[in-house]
Amino acid sequence: MKGWLGRVIRVTSLFLLFAGTALAGRMALLPLADLSQGANSVNLPLTKVLFHELEKRGFEMVPEREVLSFLARHRIRWTGYIDEFNVLGMNREIGADLVLLGTVTQWGGIGDSVGMVLYLIKADGNRLVWSRTSAYSRWDVRHLLGLGDAKSINDLVPRVLDDLLATLPNGVRRFASALPLCDAGGGLVVPRYAKGGEVVTCSVKLRCMGEIPTSVYLKLGSGGSLIPMEKVGSRYVAKWKAPMEDGRYPVSLVLEWNHGSGRKREFFLSSYWVDNSPPRFALELKKGVLLGGKVVFRHHIVMLPRFSHPEPLSRWSIEIVDRKGGTVVDEHGEGNLPRVLVWRGQTSGGNLLNVGDFTITLRVWDRAGNVASASKQVLLRRAPPKVTVEALREGKRVEIRVDGNNGDVPLSYWRLVVRDKKGTLLKEVEGKGLPARLEIPANGDKEVMCTVEARDLLGNRVKMVNKTLKVVTMREKKEQKGKWVEEF
Repeated sequence: MKGWLGRVIRVTSLFLLFAGTALAGRMALLPLADLSQGANSVNLPLTKVLFHELEKRGFEMVPEREVLSFLARHRIRWTGYIDEFNVLGMNREIGADLVLLGTVTQWGGIGDSVGMVLYLIKADGNRLVWSRTSAYSRWDVRHLLGLGDAKSINDLVPRVLDDLLATLPNGVRRFASALPLCDAGGGLVVPRYAKGGEVVTCSVKLRCMGEIPTSVYLKLGSGGSLIPMEKVGSRYVAKWKAPMEDGRYPVSLVLEWNHGSGRKREFFLSSYWVDNSPPRFALELKKGVLLGGKVVFRHHIVMLPRFSHPEPLSRWSIEIVDRKGGTVVDEHGEGNLPRVLVWRGQTSGGNLLNVGDFTITLRVWDRAGNVASASKQVLLRRAPPKVTVEALREGKRVEIRVDGNNGDVPLSYWRLVVRDKKGTLLKEVEGKGLPARLEIPANGDKEVMCTVEARDLLGNRVKMVNKTLKVVTMREKKEQKGKWVEEF
């Protein structure tokens, strides 16, 4: 170590002959971080050597014990970096006009190399005024016949320090009238999305090092007016009415020390949006049949909201009421709508409905609270078709008459099979529309056996197999006044 220090002294003595005027102001040297030994290691011996070299160059150094005490008070463990608040804190608490910090990037290894990075920060304004990197290995220091070659790492340290400090700038002066450092924490603008004329509130908490601003304002927009903020507890608060024109409005924070002195700081804080237009959308229905301008379904209906200009939503609701105005479904949710909504003809309680006329209303709210709605009328039909069959004898002819319907839902298919009492096939026919008439052989039987099947457009289906049907005459038909008609 003694040989190492001797070489440093000889090299730096030559430097002092040409260094000129040294930097003005007190300098605080942080312990050098040492990456070669681990993430949070420091190299205190090398820090001491650098401290003495800076003193020899004419710098007024903050004592080591004051620097270490500051680091302990503020719980600074990683000395390779320091934020602007701690820089200003060192200026306020221990009188450091300049802060020098550095990192040992290489120490030992292949070729016995030494590498360092130094940063010089000026406390007023937290400005980086100088930085330098230097590295040497034993392979870089080789001379003819081996005279003066580096034998170890200790021989490389003076070269690295000399290379670093030779470029240190002169004439850095303390700026006594620098603005205090302030940071806005937890700035809130509520609501972030507002309607024109709605009251908007902004609150912010200031963290200041040194002098607290005498006035705090909000600046709305690039050329907006200033709104004074009031101190409420630990926060500053301001309220104003949102403008009527849609758009984004930036909010800046303005800090002033002694009005008219020119000591002012302004920086962007947040933004809010004005939105007076409700969402535009249509409700599209799938999985049903369109009849008479209304969608009719049997099993389920799919609801698809279609937005002309999609935007985020704050909430939504869907309501389904029957013809009498009774609510059967009332559901709601936060945030955006599900991509697809499905109704299976059930109440909110899970009870299955069989038939009814319903109105579906979907409402949505955007982030500013603008509401829009869309409605559709649907018909639920789960009942099977009603089919009637009669057998009429007129003279020697027997005619089978088939009629049927399913209310407002047309039939899509029907089939009739007629057999005599012995099971002999008399007639088999199918079709799409009713009523229908067909003639069967007249064998004198007073009864026939019928199998009837029918299905409507929704898929509702009825089927009766081998039902006995009486064959009546025209006179019996008039006497019974329609009671002869068999309903399946």
